[in-house]
Amino acid sequence: MGSANTAQPRRSWWGRLADALHGRDAAAPAPPAVPFNSLEWKVDPDTEDWSYLPPSSPAGLQEIRVCAPDGYDFARLVWQSCVVCRLGLIAKIRVTESWQRHGYGSRMVRLALRDCDGYRWTTTPQSEDARAFFPVLTAATGVAFPRDSEMCEHMRRREPRHDWSEQRIDPPSG
Repeated sequence: MGSANTAQPRRSWWGRLADALHGRDAAAPAPPAVPFNSLEWKVDPDTEDWSYLPPSSPAGLQEIRVCAPDGYDFARLVWQSCVVCRLGLIAKIRVTESWQRHGYGSRMVRLALRDCDGYRWTTTPQSEDARAFFPVLTAATGVAFPRDSEMCEHMRRREPRHDWSEQRIDPPSG
């Protein structure tokens, strides 16, 4: 007749843990180590999610976010650009300390600069980190980022933010 079924029933995670603690089931792989919170995640391009929130008006606010696997947005850029006046404004840029100096700020700004050749760019008042960051970015891109907070009439129009979902985007290359 048929052979006896020797397969063991699938055990719960707790059952497998108890077996491992008692020296049984030692060949089973350990569960992956998951950080307790976002600040413990390591920089890993394979686990980050990039998303883009488009403007609700032609010169409205735009946003790029880079998130850790638990959804924490450790890098964010908010900017405006006006095609009529050829003016751009970096309103906010933030990269959480443990992710700084890995190219996130530069890559986000390069995405904002895309399709904006010949625009004049400014920023809002800058933090100490930003005062170090923007001259390096200027040297790399050839685009000056003075902290004049210049806005045109199109950028000053306050349009309500739309409820569109963020669009996932591929991370730009370093």
